[in-house]
Amino acid sequence: MVMRVGLFVPCYIDQFYPDVAMATVDILERLGVEVVYPESQTCCGQPMANTGCIDDTRPLAERFVDIFSEFDHIVSPSGSCVSMVRNHYEGL
Repeated sequence: MVMRVGLFVPCYIDQFYPDVAMATVDILERLGVEVVYPESQTCCGQPMANTGCIDDTRPLAERFVDIFSEFDHIVSPSGSCVSMVRNHYEGL
């Protein structure tokens, strides 16, 4: 059985380091993982949360959950964005 994962590419990786995103795909595919990139994804909301704009963060968190809820696993090449989702979404 092939593992299928949703790939979350954070906004700053997309804009400044797209090669990191492509390298992530390459590694996962070499390991036999089916990588799905939901094109409707947006920022995880971390920049807004870091500045205390929680009301602006909530819709982004809800969108993230809606988009990635179909996947058993989500992979992202950003420790801080992963931390945002894992450690702060529940409070939103």
